Amino acid sequence: MKPSKKTYILILTLLLLLQLFPHQVFAIDTLSPYPAYEGLQDGGALYQTIRFTDIDGHWARAAIQETAALSLMSGTGNQRFQPNQPLTHLQALTILVKALGQEEEARRLGEMQTPPTVRDIVVLSAADNWGQGYLQVALQNNIVTPQEMNQILNLTPVQMDNLQQQVSERMEAFEDGELTPAEITNLQNQIRNQLETNATWNRPISRQQMAAWIARALDLEGIYGANMVNVQRFTDMNQMDTEKIPLIEAIIQNGIMSGTSNTTFAPRQTLTRGQMAQMMTKVQEELLEERGLTKKEGEIVTTENIQHQGVTKRVLTIKNDDNSNNLIVVEASNKDFPVRKNGNLSLSNALSRGDWIRYYINEGNEVIYAAVDDVPIREIEGFVETTDIENRQLVMTDFQNRRHILEVPSSAKIQVNGRSVPLDGLLYGMEIKASVHNNRASSLQGYLEEDPDRHGYIPPGTRVKVGDVLFIDSDTVEIRSAGNRERYRINTGTRILRNERPSQLFEVKVGDRVMLFFNDIYSPDIATIRVEDHERHIDGVYRGQIEQVDQRNREIILRNVSTYQQGRWVRHPQDQVKLRAEGDLLYEGGEKITLRDLTSRRDQEVYIALENSYGVPRVAKLLMKQGSTVAYDSTITDIQFGTSRMIVDNVGFNFHPGTIVIKDNRLVDMLNLDLRQTVNIAADLLRGTRNASVISIEGTSMLDDRIDGTRLAIYRGTIQDIHQYGITLGRLAYRLDYLRLEDNRWVEMSGSRRVTLTEDTYIYDSQLELEIEASYFIDTRFIDPEDIEDDELRRRITDRFYLNKGAYFVVKETHVDGEVYEEVLALNLTPVSIHEGGRLHIEHSAIGSISEVDMDNETITLNNVRHWNSLNNRWETVPRGETINTDKAVILLNDTPVGKEELHRLRRNAQAYVVKSKNVSTGDDAYVIIVEQ
Repeated sequence: MKPSKKTYILILTLLLLLQLFPHQVFAIDTLSPYPAYEGLQDGGALYQTIRFTDIDGHWARAAIQETAALSLMSGTGNQRFQPNQPLTHLQALTILVKALGQEEEARRLGEMQTPPTVRDIVVLSAADNWGQGYLQVALQNNIVTPQEMNQILNLTPVQMDNLQQQVSERMEAFEDGELTPAEITNLQNQIRNQLETNATWNRPISRQQMAAWIARALDLEGIYGANMVNVQRFTDMNQMDTEKIPLIEAIIQNGIMSGTSNTTFAPRQTLTRGQMAQMMTKVQEELLEERGLTKKEGEIVTTENIQHQGVTKRVLTIKNDDNSNNLIVVEASNKDFPVRKNGNLSLSNALSRGDWIRYYINEGNEVIYAAVDDVPIREIEGFVETTDIENRQLVMTDFQNRRHILEVPSSAKIQVNGRSVPLDGLLYGMEIKASVHNNRASSLQGYLEEDPDRHGYIPPGTRVKVGDVLFIDSDTVEIRSAGNRERYRINTGTRILRNERPSQLFEVKVGDRVMLFFNDIYSPDIATIRVEDHERHIDGVYRGQIEQVDQRNREIILRNVSTYQQGRWVRHPQDQVKLRAEGDLLYEGGEKITLRDLTSRRDQEVYIALENSYGVPRVAKLLMKQGSTVAYDSTITDIQFGTSRMIVDNVGFNFHPGTIVIKDNRLVDMLNLDLRQTVNIAADLLRGTRNASVISIEGTSMLDDRIDGTRLAIYRGTIQDIHQYGITLGRLAYRLDYLRLEDNRWVEMSGSRRVTLTEDTYIYDSQLELEIEASYFIDTRFIDPEDIEDDELRRRITDRFYLNKGAYFVVKETHVDGEVYEEVLALNLTPVSIHEGGRLHIEHSAIGSISEVDMDNETITLNNVRHWNSLNNRWETVPRGETINTDKAVILLNDTPVGKEELHRLRRNAQAYVVKSKNVSTGDDAYVIIVEQ
């Protein structure tokens, strides 16, 4: 390549500098506009030292080379690393002390403890003495505890006897010498110390001990209670030391260690040196500041060689990912540094123009190591969620509904429809394509759907709107997008997708995040509604004090935490809770605040609506607590949005944009508050004014009219007649008509009712606890009884046993042009009568959210349970959870029957409506369970 004019100018400038300052340090930075870093003094010698001959083909080869180049680990001599050799306690603590940047202090302390020499006899080497200093520093930094030191140093009587025998044997070599008693005692002590160290600190370390030490070195908090999700799955958890379990959980959650399999951790298994190297590559960057190191990343844009007095100096120009530039100047074999490229270790001469390097600089402005990471540039397409201008971060959701948090350096190319814009020019919901390298965006291309050159034509489904559902009915959906309210039209061709699977319109709830796809740029008709699945559902509401705010990692730690459960605050089992805080819904009163503002709010109380996004607890919305908490549970009797005031239980409340409003486990807008809604309110009483902080709206009933013109109805009656694709409901008794569940109460219905059976109707005999093929009921003329395997069922079908027997009918009603179409979704046969003399045994309804599904025992546990009180005509809270037997029940999930073998499909926090009976001594038997999720 022909050198450029800039290249010639740079070379001439350097030569002039060398002539002017021939004996000075090569100070290219005095004339270059960019800072310059030199190679490491004697970097070539370091490279030769870490060219280990026994790691070729080893799985941890890359990690070994990197930790050795960064001087965290060293070889065992003769250019060997011995990667499969067990790591000792002393080696482990030495590595961690180095990682904390306290190697110099450790060696100084070790040298201070060096015993006086005895003539020319050497017992303890420099490494032995330094080892004592490493132990002392590790104890001072609480990496190792005094209790652990005592356990490690504890030798059995047999071991003590053996050690004393070895001391005596080694002292025999000095019996003929002319040593004084003091010198003999000194030698005995040195030999004993050396042997004790070998017998204690040089023993192999266990995995659980290493996990605890790394956690303390990183200052990780132990994880307790419900957040302890990883160690619980290990079958050998009982082999872990109790006090180490929270630290092991923290290490696993931070991705530093994992189990030896999906079900085992092997806490007492030893750790190899290769495994330690691999772990240190995961933690060393957290400790760079402690070591006085700076990490940079960038692309080598030019390389130049300059000769001066017979010495070749190579200049690398780096364009860093933060848009800065700097130079690296090296001298072959002298001021140079190890480089890892293409899986091999070499010196800087292996670097070339175009390489993307990760390099480390010490406090002497020397580059000590560089790596060319083979990370390809990838393209991510999706939609903008939020931008953090201060920290230059972009949060986006791709088309697979995965969330990405990208660093956006100032050098990144940002455009919208081909025009350059600043980072804040990327609007919420905008379609975007990101070119990403190492989680850093080098290019961001945003697209607005308006394209006049297409004259209204766009490829089908390429115009997209993203927002939260504000209102929805069978014809329209109104969303809030980028702070604006937008309304679009739903037609018969609109498809509904949830989790990439077809869904029904009634499954779309207020508060859902949706993507609306259009086939025409100007039409309001929606082609497809894609609903974000349960990842953004509200998992709970916390109240607690701010313990710590981590702006860099966007995390908040709370202490003294309580959870909001059915109108009351319940103490959280953990002392502290850590939450991700990536959104911008942070409020103080009705005003938005930032994460930086929260750093000055330590010890103040907050309310937080929590979402468990992809298994990570995140802040959906935060509100600063201002005043004393009061709680109310009643109906909204008046509401004025103009004054932001409502009346509940004859008490006035103010609400504002910061108020946390929840309905159907979704965070909803305050505009979704309405008259006659039943609400639970947690409010702050301040100077006589009640400000609503948390409002939980009673969810829509699963038996109410739905937005798509359908409704579920539950009937209790007898099978009067069976027709082809039909069934007639009959009276329950001579003086008792069939019943319909209306407003949670059983209401008698006069006459008979004929409803439709289909091939998809789920039919279940709760006495036999057996599913029955729908075809046996649709037309028995075509059924060969010999095809029915169960003897009792064969007899019942042949004898038309089910006629005039009781059953629960779950019917889907569809209203079309004034007509009602009634289809039986599930039929639960209860041939053993549960009514006598025209009176039913105790049957009642319950609602709650699923907290646990036990596949083995076929039970479902509900929390936040409420029972319908037919005397007061209202739902009443049950103070504890309930476990429901399902062996006699038909279960419908979003209108689809679910067999007992499919109970795993029921998700935690899904809402359930249960019709159950207390006519058994074993507890509550459910006959109908309707689940929405």
